Amino acid sequence: MSLKLFTFVVLTLICGISITGLHTFKSEQIEYNRKEFALRTIKQLVNQKQFSLVQINDERYAIKYQNAYDGAVFKIRTPSGYNGEIILWIATNSAGYIRGVRVLEHKETSGIGDLIDIEVSDWIHQFIGMSLKNNWTYDNSDIDHVSGATITTRAVTKAVFDALKVETE
Repeated sequence: MSLKLFTFVVLTLICGISITGLHTFKSEQIEYNRKEFALRTIKQLVNQKQFSLVQINDERYAIKYQNAYDGAVFKIRTPSGYNGEIILWIATNSAGYIRGVRVLEHKETSGIGDLIDIEVSDWIHQFIGMSLKNNWTYDNSDIDHVSGATITTRAVTKAVFDALKVETE
């Protein structure tokens, strides 16, 4: 084995062990940060000064206000994004109307499909107040789809609509 190849193999092993060790060492902090980010996002969605969350599981919370049920927050996933899976939080009130929707993760194209992010655009606010009770349907939607990001916006709209159907059944 040549010296260059041996050096390359040793450096590769050192890097691999270092990365694995760092990940193992920081995994608790990473998980804590993910949970804190999720809770901050949920608080933005609920948009109410006083409330408490009752965790049902990792992807669902009940919203309580003055010890009464006041809605739900739940995570949904759609594989139908232009570049793959889109993960969303949806918050509803006790009557089944949407309080808000936020994107947690996506791989959509920067400058086009990333308009679903609240930091990039207000597009996601269109869902506020929507409900199956006010005859909102996916096919006859009041949601504006964006030219150039049609696949992304339709994927999000369909995911939210389907989640409401499941939630109200």
